[in-house]
Amino acid sequence: MTFNNSEIPDFYNRETLEKLWKEESARMLNLAYRILKDRDKAEDVLMDVFSSIPETIKSFRNESTISTWLFKMTLNASLMQMRKEKRHFELETENSDLILEKTVGFKKDLSHFETQALTEALNALPALNRSILWLKDAEGISVNELATIYKSPSGTIKARLSRARTFVRDFIERRNKND
Repeated sequence: MTFNNSEIPDFYNRETLEKLWKEESARMLNLAYRILKDRDKAEDVLMDVFSSIPETIKSFRNESTISTWLFKMTLNASLMQMRKEKRHFELETENSDLILEKTVGFKKDLSHFETQALTEALNALPALNRSILWLKDAEGISVNELATIYKSPSGTIKARLSRARTFVRDFIERRNKND
């Protein structure tokens, strides 16, 4: 879609957004996928970019086409997603001893546990349990705060936390037996 200065369309209009979606979404998704190498994450980026158009169109200076501007937004959103994932991995690595100590349940020589094993165990957990475990053990958030965040009773949070810790501990022990 190319517009001159006086023709920037109303992106609050549903028909305009639908037309833009039909013309640009496949290429934007392809760009996000090539950067992130994950279809679900690429789709999330695409939806984030499109949902932000009505607000971010204010920053469009009409120095390029709308397509170029959307590609730049998609590129930036994809790179931000990669940075978030990298930071999450760094935090996971930094806090691996703490998470392992709390997951194993007692302090002992944890040197035989590898960060890679912990990462694999955490990745194998369902996302909800993984996030609860992470927030509790690595970030130090209380069970009551977690109950508020997840809008669940504290007993449910405790049960999910216990299942997550048991899963991670069993996963790591199985891996160590197989090594």
